[in-house]
Amino acid sequence: MRDVMANRGPDHAGEWFGEGAALGHRRLKVIDLSVQGNQPMPNEDETVWVVLNGEIYNFPELRRTLARRGHRFRSTSDTEVIVHGYEEWGEDVIKRLDGMYAIGIWDTKQRKLMLGVDRYGKKPLYVLRKGGRVHFASESKALMGLPEFSGAINPKAIECYLHYLATTVKHSVFEGVERIRPGHYRVYDAKGERVEKYWEPNFTEKQRFKRADALDAIDEQLQKAVRKRLISDVPLGAFLSGGVDSSMVVAMMAGMTDKPVRTFSVGFKEQDFSELEYARMVADQYGTDHHQVILEPDVRSELPSMVWEYGEPFADSSALPVFFVSKAAKDYVTVALTGDGGDEAFGGYDLFRASYFSRALAKAMPAGIRKRLEDRFLDGGNLREKGRLGSKIGTLLTHGSSDPSKRHGYWLGFTPADREQLYTPEFKEQLGGYEAWQFYDEYYPKILDLDLIDQNLFLTIVGRLPNDYLVKVDAAAMKVALELRSPFLDVDLGELSSRIHPLLKVRRGKQKYLLKKLAERYIPQKVIYRPKKGFSLPLKHWLRKDFAPVLEELLPGGSLVREKWFRPQAIRSYIDEHVSGRADHTHRIWALLWLEIWHRIFIDKSMSPTDSLR
Repeated sequence: MRDVMANRGPDHAGEWFGEGAALGHRRLKVIDLSVQGNQPMPNEDETVWVVLNGEIYNFPELRRTLARRGHRFRSTSDTEVIVHGYEEWGEDVIKRLDGMYAIGIWDTKQRKLMLGVDRYGKKPLYVLRKGGRVHFASESKALMGLPEFSGAINPKAIECYLHYLATTVKHSVFEGVERIRPGHYRVYDAKGERVEKYWEPNFTEKQRFKRADALDAIDEQLQKAVRKRLISDVPLGAFLSGGVDSSMVVAMMAGMTDKPVRTFSVGFKEQDFSELEYARMVADQYGTDHHQVILEPDVRSELPSMVWEYGEPFADSSALPVFFVSKAAKDYVTVALTGDGGDEAFGGYDLFRASYFSRALAKAMPAGIRKRLEDRFLDGGNLREKGRLGSKIGTLLTHGSSDPSKRHGYWLGFTPADREQLYTPEFKEQLGGYEAWQFYDEYYPKILDLDLIDQNLFLTIVGRLPNDYLVKVDAAAMKVALELRSPFLDVDLGELSSRIHPLLKVRRGKQKYLLKKLAERYIPQKVIYRPKKGFSLPLKHWLRKDFAPVLEELLPGGSLVREKWFRPQAIRSYIDEHVSGRADHTHRIWALLWLEIWHRIFIDKSMSPTDSLR
């Protein structure tokens, strides 16, 4: 189990075997490079053992508190504060941790196992429980060699994957395997299993901010978030995409370090997808040691190994540029700060602009008319393919829908109408009526009294963030053993943002209004006020050219068809329409291709992660 994940921790392999439990750990050395920092890590009398994946940013403060209470430390590692913190506070130790983490604690005296993850779910933790045994690991594929692992596919996970382009924190692709959800921990002992939630976003408590006061408060908290993420005993740098968020992080880093910040950018030969000129502006302004990579990636040779790395089906294509910039950065640093999280905290997506205008629409349009429009345009087809106006109408109807279940997912992958055409009767029967949007059901009662923008901010944090965006950066960077830290995903900053009125964050339909005003203090306006491109690929063109033979070879008669999941004629239609240019099915075809390769590697065993698609 441990060595399946060797790339996550190439610097040390540790294990501990005791009565009733065994722990294994792969270490990426970042803080305390000595052997004293190795894991699994015990307390003084070896009655408590801990394994940690991640970083605890407030460990210096916790260490001082615990030392004053008589605890003796043998290392300078952040992991050791969990050991002594558990001795001091028991399960409540997790509430005191500030960082990104997946944790396993074995208490030998009570024969109790505690498993937990951080508040946003930055670090994954999978659990397989059967009979009296509990197995856990940072990746689901680490569980595949166990006798208890059935290998059966969870059809609900496939449904969610096609809808959201990723499986969710509720549904691993393998039956019997679960993910511990963000802000939760579990306890296993003689009484059985107990699940505890210790945190979730709170948008109900607002604070009256004038704009200037809000800017100062965000500035101060973001600087604190950046500073605490600079603690490292290994070389550290930053991703610089040329966007607002990463540029602000680099600007703040430059003011906190004596040496030039090492920054890394990737671009593509296709200029429409390149933001390198904006990254260079910021790099020049702050005198960074800037590394710029122009990509002509051979994605066909990399794709099987990427599919293996993610373990679960994952079709967010921006995983590829994150991997390539991580690979470039790893030659120079072991830790890199990123701008991830700014959009989620401060309303940076089209979702939030649409939410603003939908507030007005809700007042102007009777609910019955709006419902009929949604039924016709959302359930009945894809407005993305009905021209620019149709796309705008679809965005508005989707993200501002009176039905919260329609706001997240319709614009990402296959709509319900798409899936109806794609699924075979056999696969529909396996689903038993389950639909992907049910993922959000439990959250709706908590948000109905919130402003529409706040509702969607909440749903993004509990849904898209841990299901997709955090999975993307964790797996892509861990493929090359690079640790990524995200100041905008600082919990204190997030809680500050949730107290600010949404119309101050998305003002008059302007996305991320407040954060852009703050950015004016640090970076050129030309960088701030320009069309957003994001970390994307010229994938549409690749699928029409370089990948066209691969699609023909793998998909129409592939594993997904032989398993009787999907109709071959639907797959054929997607390929023909896309390659000919009659339609843009980029996300659908990429999702099908990734899932086909995943099935061949993990289920059929007919493909190896080291294979190249030729």
